[in-house]
Amino acid sequence: MKRFQSILSHPLLKASFIYTICDAINKAVPFFILPVLSHYLLPSDYGLVANFGVLAGILNLLVLLTMDGAISVNFHRLTRNEIREYVFNAFLISSFSFLLIFAIFFFIQKPLVNLLEIPFKYQVLCLIMAFFNMISSINLIIWRLEEKPLNFGVYGIGNTLVNIVSSLILVITYKLGWQGRIIGMSIAVILFGLYSWIYLVKFNYIKLRFKIKYFRDALLFGLPLLPHALSFWLRSGIDRIYITHFWGAEQVGLYATGFQFGLLISFLIGAFNNAFSPYLFKTLSTTVEPKLSVNKRKLVKMTYAILLGLIFAGVLFIFFSKFIIEYWFSKEYLDSFEYVTWAIGAQVFNGFYLLFVNYIFFVKKTKQLATITMICALIQVILSYFLIRELGPIGAAYSTMAVSVINFILVMFYSAKVYKMPWLG
Repeated sequence: MKRFQSILSHPLLKASFIYTICDAINKAVPFFILPVLSHYLLPSDYGLVANFGVLAGILNLLVLLTMDGAISVNFHRLTRNEIREYVFNAFLISSFSFLLIFAIFFFIQKPLVNLLEIPFKYQVLCLIMAFFNMISSINLIIWRLEEKPLNFGVYGIGNTLVNIVSSLILVITYKLGWQGRIIGMSIAVILFGLYSWIYLVKFNYIKLRFKIKYFRDALLFGLPLLPHALSFWLRSGIDRIYITHFWGAEQVGLYATGFQFGLLISFLIGAFNNAFSPYLFKTLSTTVEPKLSVNKRKLVKMTYAILLGLIFAGVLFIFFSKFIIEYWFSKEYLDSFEYVTWAIGAQVFNGFYLLFVNYIFFVKKTKQLATITMICALIQVILSYFLIRELGPIGAAYSTMAVSVINFILVMFYSAKVYKMPWLG
């Protein structure tokens, strides 16, 4: 009993619990206000909000340039004074990237407006938000590294609440439509970005000193990771751009609404994987051969049971989603259910992927994994284009599902190659 209590009181477990709960709240709250917004925003309005999110996704990547990861890697290797200088040089890199993109924006504003159907001033606002998001990301990674989960959690929940409350007031009370939702998001991002900057300066996390050594180190860390990060953006964002181009913002709104239901099961899958992967690594780490063989067979049986559980959960989520859309959403969004089955199905296969990719992480054979990720992203870019053009928006759902299956199959066979398991008995 005492041992169990000591495990429950372990700082790592407490921190993991706080991060998980806060992540759940931050992901669940925007989803659960969607039925409310559906009565004030037409699908075409929500389509523009979804396109704004697509633009925000790529701008956040291009401005941040994985500087939070560079800081994370070096945080415990450098002295306090050195890390302060490193943070400033990482901030400089992101600032230069922001200014470069800002200059480029004025040369490509017409193509961007045609591509996303979002007025140029809101695209500039999106870039400004990416800059403040970058500051918040640096602040948040420092809190993680200093093991301050409470700060991290309060900050994240506060950001979400300001975002949601501002959006609801602007959309419902002031009837600003899709612009109100975007302005609500920007208020939260800019306010909390400013708070992060004040916090970093006040508590002496930044030393204004340029050092080519740190500047170069952070740049060489961030740039090689950019293609990998962009491949994930392509898989989640390119379909909305194609749908806007061929079928308009209204269809994007219906498609994005349907795919929001995939977020629910993806969160559960992610939370389960956070618990399962350490267990798997520990189970496989024994060097005693008879025990290792027993452990492997146990993991195989467990994996098959989890696969069946994911399928069952996916079916339940589909029925649950149908009920929510029919009884909670505005009637203009009823057609969004057409995409729900494919969204949840894709997430189920992403769950299958996670069960096998952990073996690749265990043996540290991740270089080939990056290649698989890039191949799948390219397949989706090409497949989505032709399917959406020929079949309509549903082609994006088919493409997403197909690529999730392909990704799972490639990773499953690659994991079986790099780490032998008794999958067939």
